[in-house]
Amino acid sequence: MAELELRVGVLANGPAVQRWQRLALEQLLAVPGVRPVVWVTPPDGQEPDPPKDRWRTALYRRWRRTRFDPPAMRPERIDDLLAGVPRLRCEVQRKGHAERFDAEDLEAIAAHGPDVLLRLGFGILKGGILDLPRHGVWSFHHGDEEKYRGGPPGFWEIMQGDPVTGAVLQRLTERLDGGRILRKGWFNTIDHSLAETVDTVLTHSAVWPAQVARELLMGRNEAAEGVASTTNAPLYRYPTNRVFLDFLLRQARNKARFHRRELQEHEQWNIGLLHQPISELLKEKPNLNVRWLPDPAPDAFRADPFGYRTADGQLNVLYEKYQYAQGIGDISRVRPKRDNVLKRSRTMLTTGSHLSYPYVLEHDGAVYVVPESAASGRVDLFRVNEANDALEHVRTLVEEPVYDPTVFKWQGRWWLFGTLAPLTNVALHAWHAPSLEGPWEPHALNPLKLDVRSARPGGTPFVHEGRLYRPAQDSASTYGHRIAINEVLELSPDRFSEQVVRVVGPLSGTAFNAGLHTVSAVGDVTLVDGKRFVNVDEQRKRVRTRKLERLKQRKRSK
Repeated sequence: MAELELRVGVLANGPAVQRWQRLALEQLLAVPGVRPVVWVTPPDGQEPDPPKDRWRTALYRRWRRTRFDPPAMRPERIDDLLAGVPRLRCEVQRKGHAERFDAEDLEAIAAHGPDVLLRLGFGILKGGILDLPRHGVWSFHHGDEEKYRGGPPGFWEIMQGDPVTGAVLQRLTERLDGGRILRKGWFNTIDHSLAETVDTVLTHSAVWPAQVARELLMGRNEAAEGVASTTNAPLYRYPTNRVFLDFLLRQARNKARFHRRELQEHEQWNIGLLHQPISELLKEKPNLNVRWLPDPAPDAFRADPFGYRTADGQLNVLYEKYQYAQGIGDISRVRPKRDNVLKRSRTMLTTGSHLSYPYVLEHDGAVYVVPESAASGRVDLFRVNEANDALEHVRTLVEEPVYDPTVFKWQGRWWLFGTLAPLTNVALHAWHAPSLEGPWEPHALNPLKLDVRSARPGGTPFVHEGRLYRPAQDSASTYGHRIAINEVLELSPDRFSEQVVRVVGPLSGTAFNAGLHTVSAVGDVTLVDGKRFVNVDEQRKRVRTRKLERLKQRKRSK
């Protein structure tokens, strides 16, 4: 059987594109079986028509030219990537905002036989070009098309206080920003920095053409069909001068608020118990009558609880014990009693680097623990020792700095889910293996999803009525805001889909009501954690010093 090939054409304004566009093309061309066959640009020296609203939007346009400089939008050339690829110079016909290729140019492009055209330039394309390649013209729209059509990306999300900024890869149709959706994701709106928002969205959505190409090369032609968008969202344009001045003031206020809270308050997490199975959280109105453990010390917190029972039935809870003085966490254990009295916690694992999320699984009569140790650059498997007072190293599962690694068995195969930096709350990755010991290999479609609302693992996957559910963190409005429970619809080494069926938290009306980012199952008990913000006098100076140093390092790295 002949190997599949995907013939790709590129639509660009010339040899210089933005950095994120080069990245998208690099990743696409790196997919085995992808071959570039044609490169279409306007004639040398052709300039776009001047905008009709250039005076009403002059302030924004000037600021964008002189002050707005996200790395993803800096110019880079692509002629090295397309060396030897035939280049066609085609002059489009403009009518209103639309651009059309004439019949002669369409015939010239078709002669090279592209299966898909990746749009990295030109304007709003209409007409015969959209149906020329069998898999269509692929184009990015940086914004959730159900809310924001047009642009500019990230701007109107900040103006309207939207905590997330969407992005789509679409197969173009005649509808503006209303094509067939091939990929879609959501990222944090950084409301005090449009540049950071735009840089994140553009850079990390660039992987999508390569992902769709991999599916097509697996023989899945439906991957290029997508889902038709039914959006009737308003069309946004460049802001007028008055609106832009309002934006600058709003962004400055957001930045002042961000730094004030960063330097004055810190998070404190605590562990709570729900005396019910984790599947009860699927109910429309679950019982959230949580019993919190006694407050942590002012200079520490407890988070990421996972549990197991010993032979005598005693509940043991492993958790991240974080002390601000050290600035790192270790894995400790408590044994909560019904009377809410705690004995002194026991340290089960400390390595000198940060540890958290001590994920517990029971297998072949042993209790295993997979803590997050992203600082070490790997995922390690431990076993609770016979004395139940320490964790013994068993083996390394994955040589990757995975955040919140979550291991479970489903349909005869072992799975490891987690996120990777820099998008630790957004980019979900998976690995799989025939046994817990491995060998582990990455999923064919990594990253499986880009969604700050439901990607990062947030506890124990569980099966209810034959269906697999995966708790995940929703950090759209703030880190660890609440839990989204996903129903996993497809999971195999080369397929994945899931949908959010329930959101839980934060646990309002309780002492720790500012966030919820872990729910884990121990039989008929569900462990949770909750967040509050504190401003403790003796901690303020220490926390302020550490955060100021982190801000300085961030500034130096830019």
